[in-house]
Amino acid sequence: MSKTLLLAVLAAVLSGLAIGLQASLNGATGRNLGAVFTGLLVNVAGGAAAGLLLTFVLARQGGLSSASLTAPTLIQIVVSGLLGIGIIAGVSYALPKTGVAAGLSALIAGQMLVALVVDTFGLAGGPPIPVTLGRVAGLGLLALGTWALLPKG
Repeated sequence: MSKTLLLAVLAAVLSGLAIGLQASLNGATGRNLGAVFTGLLVNVAGGAAAGLLLTFVLARQGGLSSASLTAPTLIQIVVSGLLGIGIIAGVSYALPKTGVAAGLSALIAGQMLVALVVDTFGLAGGPPIPVTLGRVAGLGLLALGTWALLPKG
């Protein structure tokens, strides 16, 4: 395995660990504040913190080119932010009911389904990757694993 690929896998694993921790925190917050309010507050707080950090970094480096902020880019940012609110609200609602393991497994299954579609049509800018029986079977196994993790009774 190349060093670049190894670093990419490590980054993905660390991101997955962060998602697991964040999902647990969002679930606990969602029990106290409600799922939608939690989704909104987490995105506002995270956005404000990231905005302050980005402003500091850009100020030290000379700024962001205004040519980079086109109308399509701004639309992508707004849609992504709205999706973030929905994601956190969904996690905040689901995890207290499903448990963290089953809830994150279902979350990952949803991500993999979207990823399969994106790969199939090359929507992320890479070459299309055809749907194969093995890829579909992998999704099926993930769904079966999610079902096995659900609390029974």
